Parts: sequence; C-alpha cells; structure tokens
Amino acid sequence: MTEKKKKKKYWVIQLCYFLFFALCISVPSGYSYASAVLLFLSLPLLINKKNYFVLDQNSKYLLLAFLAYVLIQGISIIWDGGAIKEFDRPSRVLMGIAILLLCLRYPPRFLWLMNGIATGAIAAGIRALWDQQVTGYERAFEWMMPIQGGDISMSLGLLSLCGVMWAIKTSSYRHLFYFSIASIMGLLGSILSGSRGGWVLFPVILFVGYRIFRDWFSTQIKWSMALALCLLISFCLMPQSGVPQRISQAKNDVQLYFTGENKVTSLGHRFEIWKSSIDSFIKKPVFGWGNHGVRLSQEQQYKSGLITKAAYDFNGHAHNQFLDEMAKRGIIGLSALLALFLFPLTIFKRQLANATLVEDKTLAACGVVLVLSTIDYCLSQAFLNHNSGIVFYCLTAVLFYTAQHALSKDVKSV
Repeated sequence: MTEKKKKKKYWVIQLCYFLFFALCISVPSGYSYASAVLLFLSLPLLINKKNYFVLDQNSKYLLLAFLAYVLIQGISIIWDGGAIKEFDRPSRVLMGIAILLLCLRYPPRFLWLMNGIATGAIAAGIRALWDQQVTGYERAFEWMMPIQGGDISMSLGLLSLCGVMWAIKTSSYRHLFYFSIASIMGLLGSILSGSRGGWVLFPVILFVGYRIFRDWFSTQIKWSMALALCLLISFCLMPQSGVPQRISQAKNDVQLYFTGENKVTSLGHRFEIWKSSIDSFIKKPVFGWGNHGVRLSQEQQYKSGLITKAAYDFNGHAHNQFLDEMAKRGIIGLSALLALFLFPLTIFKRQLANATLVEDKTLAACGVVLVLSTIDYCLSQAFLNHNSGIVFYCLTAVLFYTAQHALSKDVKSV
C-alpha cells in the first residue's frame, strides 16, 4: 500500500470513530454504520497473525472478558436448542473484538473522539426535542426505544462532561462551550425520553467524576459546578420537564403494588418479573434455564400464582440485565456478565492511576464513566439485550482503551 493510500485509510478510520458517536441515536440504527465500516477494515488485520504483536496484557484481558461473554452466550443458545439468529446479539461483541486490533494499529485521535461524542450528544438532544415538539411522540426516541435512546443520550452527555473537564484544564474555551452545550443536550435527551432508570446512579457517577478531576478545579470552578448542578435540579423539578410526573407515577406504582390494589403498573410489572427471575435462578442456579427454557419456569410460576398473567405474557427480558442473566444462564452467565464490566473497569482504573497527560487522564475517566453508567442502566433494563446497547458499550470501551493506550505509549494521536 502506498503512503498516500495509507494516509487516506487513516483519515477514513478517524472519520468512522467520529461518526460512530455523531450518528449513534440521531438516526435509525445510527450506531451500526460506522461500526460496520470499521469491521470491514479490520478483517485484513485479523487474517494475518503478524498483526497481533500490538496486543499487550491489558488488551488480552479485554479480549478475554469479551470472549468469555460470547462463549457463555453461545453455549447457552446451543444447549437451549436456540436458532442461529439468537447469536446476533453476542456476535456484536465479536465485532468489538475484531475492531480492537484495528484501533490498536490506528488509535483514535483525542479530539476526533471527543468531538464525535459531543456532536452525538447535541444531535441526540435535538432529536429528542424534535420527537416531542414536532413529531408529537409522548416520549423521545419512541422510534427506536425510549429507554435505550434515553440511556445512550445520558452516556453521551456524561462523556461530554469529561470533555468539559479537559477544556477547563487546558483553557480551551472554544471546546469548553461546545462540550458544555453537549452535556446539557445529552442529559436533556435522557430527561425527554422519560427513562427513570438512567438516573439511579447519576449522583454516584457525578461524585466519581468529581473525585477524578478535583485536582483540576479552582474554588471558583467548584462553585460554578455547584450552581450548574442546582440549575439542573431546578429544571428537573419543573413540570415541563416531565420528571415530577414520572416520580409521582413511580411512587403511586409502588404503593399500588405493595397494597395489592394493582400489580400491573409500570413498576409493578418490573417487580413481578424480577420476582420471577429470582425464583427461576433459585431453581436452576448453575447454568440457568436458557432463553426458551425460562418460559417453562414462568409457566410454573403463573400456575402457582407467584406472578401475574401480565408478567407471564410479557415473554421478554427481566428489565434487569443481572437478573436476566441469572435466570437464563445462572451463576455462570452472571459471572461472564460481571467480567464484561469489571475487567474493563479495572483496566480503566489502572490507566487512570498511570495517566500523566491531561488527555489520557480524560480518556481513562471516560472509560470509568462508561462502565459505571452502563451498570446503572442494567439495573432497570436489559440494556445489553438490544443491539444498540451492546454495540455502544463494547465499541466505546474499545475506543477509549485504545486511544488512552496510544497516548500512554507516547503515540502522537492528539
């Protein structure tokens, strides 16, 4: 390959990194276009084993976590007598594995990555406003799924907030403005989606972010951040935001469920399927029931009066990634899921501890925020059971890891 072609390929790859985030949830299946191009470009590298020299110890740990998840999912599908199409979701993790090699060879440039995230957050906020004010949807992102769209919008907003920290530290006022707007728009997209689950660990994630970046802040900046947080809370408390209504509805759902008046409310339905998943896990704790076999367990639960008919008819996931894995793949599946989170989290924390540059600390912090926010979503939604969730999490983790890895190795990628 000539030098000109190599340079052209390099910029095409960087553009894909940018577009992955920029298009993520602003257009239907926006997360799939750039990732498909990256997968195609990674195939020649996979064929030649000489390209594997770029894999270091942390890269292998990341691969191990991804492969373990795919392997357990595949065994469960075969054991349960599932169809080939059921392997579609786990195959997205394999895509992340394939793209890892490409990203190590052509690491994402810091500003291309962060600007892509900020652009995606702004696009998500605009799309959310369009959905509600123009299209007339009751909740933003109804064209894909409000919970998935709202959660990914939240992630884009939180990651843009990490960009704000970088801009403050480097006195890059142009980027400070852009990333600040992106943070607001990303969080707005989550609010307009009406997704309550994405806000469960929001205070914890903000606190973790503050702990990571606190040495960069002057007293004036800390007061400004406190004011911004107060403004966010004030906006959420306004009737126009829809948040007070969702909180009131949640309280009402809980009261109706535990008094026995109505168990078929939004939260009541979740409580029923959580109870179902726990019961299924207790009966088959090692390898679970499988995607199809779990229906036998649910049928027994319905006939014995343990769950409502609505919960039995749902025939989907447990609205909790951890409970869903426990019911369908037992302690083995739960272990693989935890590895999918804890291995990358450990790697990002290690990168954070060893960071020497402003940029590589920001990227490592983004990785920590990504994992924690995804765990948050998985508490009330089977976030990874959807292509949007599994692609976003796996590919974003790969991009942050490889971008930070390049900077830590003094590779010029800023």
